[in-house]
Amino acid sequence: MEWWQIQELMITSAVIVGVLVPVFGLTYRFLTKTARRNQKRIQGDRDRSVELARDQRLDNMERQLEELETSVRRIVDVVEFERQLKSGKNSD
Repeated sequence: MEWWQIQELMITSAVIVGVLVPVFGLTYRFLTKTARRNQKRIQGDRDRSVELARDQRLDNMERQLEELETSVRRIVDVVEFERQLKSGKNSD
C-alpha cells in the first residue's frame, strides 16, 4: 500500500469518525430521552420519601438531644445542690 493510499484512508477515517460520533451521540440522546425523564421522575419521587424519612429521623434525634440536655442540667443541679449541702454553704 502506497503512502498516499494510507493518507487517504486516514483522512477518510477521520472524517467518518468526526461525523459519525456526534450523529450517534445525538441519536442515542434522543432515543433515550423518555427513559431518562421517567427515571428522573421515579428517582425524584423516591428522593422525596427518603427526604421525609430523614426529616422525621432528624426531628426524633433533636427531641432526644433536648431530653438529654435537660437530664444533664438536672444532674448538674442535683450535684451542685448536694455539694452545697455537704459544704454547709448557701447559694444566696
